[in-house]
Amino acid sequence: MDRFKKVQVAGLPLGLYLLCLALTVGCMYAGVIPQKMIPALMVLMVLGEGLAFLGNTIPVVKTYFGGSVMCVLGGAVVTYLGLIPGQTLETLDIFINDSGFLVFYIAALITGSLFNVDRGLLLRATVKILPVACCSMAVGVTLSGVFGLLLDQGFWEGILYIGVPMTSGGMTAGTLPLSEIFSHELGVEASQVLTRMAPATVLGNVTAIVLGGILNNLGRTRPSITGYGTLVNDGKEVKKPRPVEPTLMNLFAGMVLSFAFYQLGALLHHFVDVVPTYAWMILCVVIVKCLGIMPGEMEDAARVWGQFAIKAWTYACLAGIGFVLIDLKTILATLTPLYLLAVVTIVCAITLTAALLGKAVGFYPLESAIAAGMCTTNMGGSGNVAVLSSAQRMELLPFAQIVTRSCGALMLTIGGILVQIVG
Repeated sequence: MDRFKKVQVAGLPLGLYLLCLALTVGCMYAGVIPQKMIPALMVLMVLGEGLAFLGNTIPVVKTYFGGSVMCVLGGAVVTYLGLIPGQTLETLDIFINDSGFLVFYIAALITGSLFNVDRGLLLRATVKILPVACCSMAVGVTLSGVFGLLLDQGFWEGILYIGVPMTSGGMTAGTLPLSEIFSHELGVEASQVLTRMAPATVLGNVTAIVLGGILNNLGRTRPSITGYGTLVNDGKEVKKPRPVEPTLMNLFAGMVLSFAFYQLGALLHHFVDVVPTYAWMILCVVIVKCLGIMPGEMEDAARVWGQFAIKAWTYACLAGIGFVLIDLKTILATLTPLYLLAVVTIVCAITLTAALLGKAVGFYPLESAIAAGMCTTNMGGSGNVAVLSSAQRMELLPFAQIVTRSCGALMLTIGGILVQIVG
């Protein structure tokens, strides 16, 4: 009994958490989850923290996957089984996609994580990680063509409908624009193209999430291959960020800075729309960081705000991804053993290539496999969060964002050219 008194979920004693859970579930089934911020966030935080607690407690799940994977896959299963009432699901969909909860969360992570990286390390790592990621993707995309032949789709069909969507930077920034490009060139409905592409995008992300948990476990048994969140292994000393005590004012300042950089990215996207908002945002933060023009206390404020966002809303975000963005019906409708084998093999090939190339250029193999490998096959910023959370390597987020946005834009361009040539 004493052991249960010490258990906490979402920072609450277990008994109080269960009361909050009962209230949340009761409101869901009573239809009292209107399209407002408070009920939506309450559902995500309470259910997300609960799923994470189960994932971090159940013996086998805890060992190989953990709370992060449980949030994403558990959320997807709950939606698939119809356990989320329609009104609640609609509210979550609007809150996550239209109202921008993921944008709010990811903006905090981008500013916080990039300002948390040493300037010299950021420059040294970026010039190496992009070539590693591009070469790794080239291996995976070529392999998708081979599986296209095995699936009776043809070599180029496999590349266009499996390899390119998997590595295009996510659903909204990659697969959706690709479907529009293909639709225009092929003279078919974009929805038909999207139906063929979406399973590869979603399955690639799910595979990377699961693989992230497996690699985290591998790192525990083979410590020689991991830097425990540190990417670069070149022997040079890295200046660690000074510890900062969170205050109400530096949290507020960090939040304003994350909003400002996001809006700057949105403004630049308005004038040069070929570059996504997040890519502009990352570029702006990197430039400010490398030039050293941001006062130190403001960099600290951005870091503190990012750390708060990770602590407060990561499991809510991951649960939201599972509830709304991982469509098991679409996956199961397309899934065949050979198709699943194709996606898993492609993700593993990209991951292994990134590990080997990363080691050759001075990275820790496991961190390179994650940031330069698996983060090329996920669903954008939310996918990065899910993969890095499952791998327990959130320190890699700056590099994962750079890889995802840069390589995603490259694959959009390549996909548009290829469909004109071979479509």
